[in-house]
Amino acid sequence: MALQFTLSHPVARLLSCCPASLRERVLRELSQRLMGSSVPAPFSQRAGLEVGVLRLPSGFQVSYRWDRSHERVEMLNLSTPSDFASQASSF
Repeated sequence: MALQFTLSHPVARLLSCCPASLRERVLRELSQRLMGSSVPAPFSQRAGLEVGVLRLPSGFQVSYRWDRSHERVEMLNLSTPSDFASQASSF
């Protein structure tokens, strides 16, 4: 199953400043966490809609709304890891 992503304006603005490889990594990590069995209990879940927050292996924290029935994920907010500035300068 392939997930369809939509981004809030703040998330789109932040990711547009990142190299393509980092954007791809964030989306891949989020997909893997959502599709894997290690997803923590969501804040709310009703009628196939899940809202939650995940810390990704890359250090980013993402809040999301996942419509399981339509396989759509909206990234609501994205927080950068504390060492993001040093990571960004290495790209």
